[in-house]
Amino acid sequence: MTLSQKKRAQIINAAISEFKASGYAATSMDRVAQTAQVSKRTVYNHFPSKQALFIGIVSMMLDLISAATKMEYTSDLSLAEQLTQLANKELQLFADPEFIDLARLVIAEAIHMPEQMIETMQHMATLENSINYWFECAINDKRIDSDNPGLASSQFLSMLKGRCFWPQIINRMPMPSAAEQTELVESCIAMFLSHYQPKPE
Repeated sequence: MTLSQKKRAQIINAAISEFKASGYAATSMDRVAQTAQVSKRTVYNHFPSKQALFIGIVSMMLDLISAATKMEYTSDLSLAEQLTQLANKELQLFADPEFIDLARLVIAEAIHMPEQMIETMQHMATLENSINYWFECAINDKRIDSDNPGLASSQFLSMLKGRCFWPQIINRMPMPSAAEQTELVESCIAMFLSHYQPKPE
């Protein structure tokens, strides 16, 4: 990591800390600079505005999602095995308290800047497309009966998030136990395949 990259990371981590403590509106760039132990000029060299700094935090969160859920389709494994791998990658990410804190911060503050979030949402769509690509490959391989990989992907992931993401974000509920997660994954896969797996002729 270069010195510039280290400074950028310091600034983002300081901003996360300040946004968590005081909220977006009450946080100043001066305070972020103090917490990051860099000059105000250094902060503005990396981020021209507080909104740009927040978008940088969101992009970091999306990069974490992309790295954690990256998966290649293979015809050598059953759909159930691959969906289990994908689900476990998602749940491992959702079990990270730091990620949940970051996601909660981003979701809470993003509603105040809808226009500035457009570019970030486009970036999110790109990340989702990387997951959609797995479903597209399975469809092209005639192992999922659908012509809409985006819908199939969102339905599968939504079943997981309904129990292991949104309750933690909104209600601050603890993550389900390992046994409960296993049961959830198996149930989601069974429901998904009962609808999408091609029926024998």
